[in-house]
Amino acid sequence: MKVSVVSFDYCESVKFLYNKLKEYGVEIEYCFATKQTKEKILQISDLVEENSDIVFYVGGLGLSSNDVLKETLAQRYKVDMVIQQTSCDFFAKYIQTNKKSVPPDHVQQRILAFPDGFDCYPNSFGYELSAFGRFFGKEIFLLPDNVEECKCVFNNYIKAFFDKQTKQTKTNVYKVFGLEKSDIELKLFAICENKASFFVETDVANDSKIIVRFGNKIVQSVVDEVNCAIMQEFADFLYAVDDCSLNEIAVDLLKLYKRQLSVAESLTGGEIVASLVDVPGASEVLFEGCTTYANGAKNSRLFVKKQTLEQFGAVSQQTAYQMATGLLETSQCDVVVATTGIAGPGGGSERKPVGLTYIAVGDLSGIHIHKYIFSGNRNQIRQKAAKTALFLLVKLIKIRK
Repeated sequence: MKVSVVSFDYCESVKFLYNKLKEYGVEIEYCFATKQTKEKILQISDLVEENSDIVFYVGGLGLSSNDVLKETLAQRYKVDMVIQQTSCDFFAKYIQTNKKSVPPDHVQQRILAFPDGFDCYPNSFGYELSAFGRFFGKEIFLLPDNVEECKCVFNNYIKAFFDKQTKQTKTNVYKVFGLEKSDIELKLFAICENKASFFVETDVANDSKIIVRFGNKIVQSVVDEVNCAIMQEFADFLYAVDDCSLNEIAVDLLKLYKRQLSVAESLTGGEIVASLVDVPGASEVLFEGCTTYANGAKNSRLFVKKQTLEQFGAVSQQTAYQMATGLLETSQCDVVVATTGIAGPGGGSERKPVGLTYIAVGDLSGIHIHKYIFSGNRNQIRQKAAKTALFLLVKLIKIRK
């Protein structure tokens, strides 16, 4: 299945579409951003429709007087421009539901008219309507450059089309933490070669989802071979072989091995506990969460020694260690996590720069202190610290099971 995307500007809708198509393991034949003139549209549509099974046109759906896409496609397909009753109903419902002003008649005419043979989708985030048609044996989708509308139409209508097209493929999902997207892709290129397609989605904390898809003609032994290679290559970074998040895996493992967790947070300010509480059933395994932000709180609640705070500072491996041991001594728990660091933008120095973070993870068998220097703004540093702490917790539980 070959797909092409044609737009009149490299907008967020195109970026969203491109990522979604890669996620489905679709081969993207062309991705064009071109001027919106009849000559250019006819030239490019002739190329992409000849060499693709599916074509997405993004933008040019009539809101502007310069929009000529639909009229040009009608000319190409040798059909009339028509206004269907369903299009009028969708348009009227959008205006009524969202209390929008009614555009002038000539603008409505441009928005509502489509080449005969296209069926429209309901609009929720703007005046323009998306549509689908089949011409010359090709599937043609018309989408607006409004990214929220594009997401809505894709997720509610087009997704089912691709689900049906790819239902016979074999799909494996892996979750890895702590690797740059480029490093993951480089390793996957070597592993998958011509055996499978893959898609990697990574957030600011390098928490990544890998989707590997195999064609329906690929034998199971090849699937097993690729799966084994991925498991070995990413062994130190892999935390799930399903589409599960770090907080979900952490709660599941704590339940599985009947462990009780307590958390002490300084720079993360409660983010770790909040993410755990997002998971149903967390109350079975989460005993306590302490946001000991001030030195006084570290001393009075966790018994971090004043001498330690004065000599080494709140951001130190010594303080992180005593925060963790304080939890073990005062909470009814057997696994602990503690964080302390400098989130910025101020407060850093040459010896202790912004982003310096200490994460303590352990149990009665021992406390491990991990040092990091995270980059980014204040929120990004805190997010990276919180997710890293969860990953270290998952690794500890697996080791100590």
